[in-house]
Amino acid sequence: MIKKYIRRFYCFTTILLIISSVTIGQNKNIFIMVHFEAGRNTSHSLINEILFDELGYPPDSLRTNNLYFQRVTWLSTVHMIETADTFNIKLTLALQSQMAEYILQDTDKINLFNNWIDNGHEFAMHHHGINHIDWGGYTNRFQGTSYPDDYLWEDKFQNSGLNRGNMQESFNYVQQLANAINDSVVTGCITDTQIDKPDQVIYLTDGGKSPNDLIAKPDTLILPGGTIYFLSHFQIASVSKDENNEIIEDDIINRQMATQSLNYVMDNLGQSDDNEIMGIVFHVFDYYRFSDIYRDLFNFFNQNEVNNKSIKGLMNETSLGIHNNYAKGDIKIYPNPSKGLFTVQGDDLQFIEIVNINGQIINKSLIKDKQFNIDLSKQPKGVYLVKIVTGSGIVTRKIILD
Repeated sequence: MIKKYIRRFYCFTTILLIISSVTIGQNKNIFIMVHFEAGRNTSHSLINEILFDELGYPPDSLRTNNLYFQRVTWLSTVHMIETADTFNIKLTLALQSQMAEYILQDTDKINLFNNWIDNGHEFAMHHHGINHIDWGGYTNRFQGTSYPDDYLWEDKFQNSGLNRGNMQESFNYVQQLANAINDSVVTGCITDTQIDKPDQVIYLTDGGKSPNDLIAKPDTLILPGGTIYFLSHFQIASVSKDENNEIIEDDIINRQMATQSLNYVMDNLGQSDDNEIMGIVFHVFDYYRFSDIYRDLFNFFNQNEVNNKSIKGLMNETSLGIHNNYAKGDIKIYPNPSKGLFTVQGDDLQFIEIVNINGQIINKSLIKDKQFNIDLSKQPKGVYLVKIVTGSGIVTRKIILD
């Protein structure tokens, strides 16, 4: 009898050790980004399918009412966040300007979105350039600067009926929502990056379905607007393409492909080093179609005690070599609040940018000293975003002019 209990104890201990070997060390640097599509390109078969199923509208109705897709996917969005909260999963919510516009129309939706951000989810921006199948209607192309491939997209820009304006007009919707919830947007997934990236976005993600996209070290990119950080992400998608790059219509195949991607993520949990990040992305319409797949992802992370974070939360961690200098005392901005004059102090300061609440850049300066003075005495009172590029990273801070 005693030997029997000893064997049971041994088996139980072994199981605990196995569980520990799985969970310990897997609480790594992980983000999950969710893309909110514009849903305006009527040649996208999946978007058409969703609209037909829910509304019965012909695809061309997107040209006269741009927010049908947002209305259809809103309930899935709410359910997705509630499910994530159940499993203590934090999402980086990358909104196209159409979703920000949709939320801004309803105070209850603004308050709900504010609750999500207060609960640890991140407000980010998503944008597709004119060269994407689901172009949201905004681009900085054809605004005076010529680009070598403009001729490929000129007809789409002028004659498709999709054009809504430049990127400042796009970012204004995002900025208005950020102002409404007292937040700032510094993270994005922006295609046509060299042309369309808003200056306020300093953490940029991109990737696909390659295994190399799942785990990588953050990297820096030099763009016309300055230095930014780049993070890779791996896509779990409910829509797949064949060898001819055509969208596969068979839901069984699409589910199988998404499940394979999910399994790949699960198999590689815990494989990243301390200075690497595992990045995962999916779309709201993916959750709309196969919510159980993404619930399985949330549940798996929860069971394995994965404490995933927002992107800007990860990028402020010293373990990634991207220092939260303010917390360490290396960079100081004082006095804050101020009546107009602020002093920035720190080592290896290189560049500073000041952005007002409307998303407008009111000052850009190169720095060649350990101290820099900001004079906002002629600006309206309120909150401003300060972006500081140093030799060891990018720091963003809020300052208050009172």
